[in-house]
Amino acid sequence: MEQARLSDVQLINLTLLLTIRDAIVQDRTAACCRFGLDAALAERIAALGVQQIMALVANLGDITLFPARRDLLALLDAPLPLARPLAAVQAPGRLCA
Repeated sequence: MEQARLSDVQLINLTLLLTIRDAIVQDRTAACCRFGLDAALAERIAALGVQQIMALVANLGDITLFPARRDLLALLDAPLPLARPLAAVQAPGRLCA
């Protein structure tokens, strides 16, 4: 079986999503403050499984998700094949100032 290789950007996205998810589970309020998330985004990330996170990261390619994009919640909710095109057409601006 051939293993998929992740780019540096994909590894960063994977690591941060897993770290944020674990932080939300431990202390939602602190995680929201630390990572600049709103309640809806925190709830959505906390509900993601490892396989879902890996699939999202693989489908996004070299599009960075952090610092948290304004459209991150929409990207998480989008069908996987549409995540990359949606991320490419939306400016990644920060979720909060």
